[in-house]
Formats: sequence, structure tokens, C-alpha cells
Amino acid sequence: MRKLVILKSLVDFVWIVTCIPMIGLLVFFAVYVFVDSSIFNSVFNGVFLAENQPEWLKQLIALIYVVIGLVSIYCLFIFRKTLRYFQQMKPFHSDVIINFYKIGYMLIGVGLGGTFVTFAARLLLKGEFKISLGLTPHIILICLGLFFMVLSEVFKVAKQAKEENELTV
Repeated sequence: MRKLVILKSLVDFVWIVTCIPMIGLLVFFAVYVFVDSSIFNSVFNGVFLAENQPEWLKQLIALIYVVIGLVSIYCLFIFRKTLRYFQQMKPFHSDVIINFYKIGYMLIGVGLGGTFVTFAARLLLKGEFKISLGLTPHIILICLGLFFMVLSEVFKVAKQAKEENELTV
């Protein structure tokens, strides 16, 4: 139980210190990229050299990155809600199973979306055809998403077994 308290405390700390301010920064960035698109060059300086590219393309890529960031923050929010069920000693609640599946589905989307947007941005903005076959953060997010989906299935089977056990006694 102590490990659960430590995990919940760390997740809450990350939520308060990182995610809440990041929501405001992402929204500000999403709006400001339409006012002055030179912020795109400042933020993505080392990754994309977007000097002679259309402004709408840079704005579209920036908006997609903002959406990916907001979905990632929402995944952490759902994980916080799920940890509350564990603290209340309700690990087989139907919301836990649904939340694990949602988190997995969204993390896979974030991983795939990040991979495709990074590839497209490098191709369109930098003119560079680069496929990374190594370990990237996007691959780790896809693996983590699949893990959460498997965890959802495990909890679903465990919930059914628990209900059957309660009926036989």
C-alpha cells in the first residue's frame, strides 16, 4: 500500500508541477503560432529548418504537436483518476478497466501520431527522408499503450473470475 501512496504522490507532483503549467503554455503556443510564426523556428530550431516553407504548413504541424501534447496530458489525468480507485480499494471497478483501455488507445495514438508528424515535418520542412529504426520515445509510447490495453484485458478477466468466485460461495 505504501508503494501506491508513493506512486500517487509522484503522479500528483508531476501533474501539479508540469502538466497544469504545460496546458497553459500549449494553448498559448497554439494561439501565438498564428500571430507570429517565427516562434515555430524558435521552438523547433534543432529539429526542423523551416525557412522557405509556407506558413500554413508550419502552423498545421505546430497545432498537431499541441494536440499530441494535450492528449498526453489527458492520459496522465485519467491515470490519476484510476489511481484513486486503487486507493479506495476498488481495483476491479469497471471504470478502471475502461480507463486503462482509454489510456492505452490514446498512448498508441500519441506514439503513432508523433512518429508520422515528425517524419512528415522532416520530409516537408527540412527535405530530409529519415526513418529511425532504433529506440525512440514514440516507440516507447506505443509499447506503453499496448501494455495498458493488455492490463485492461487482465483486469477484465480478473473481474469476471472474482464475480464467479463470489457467486459460488
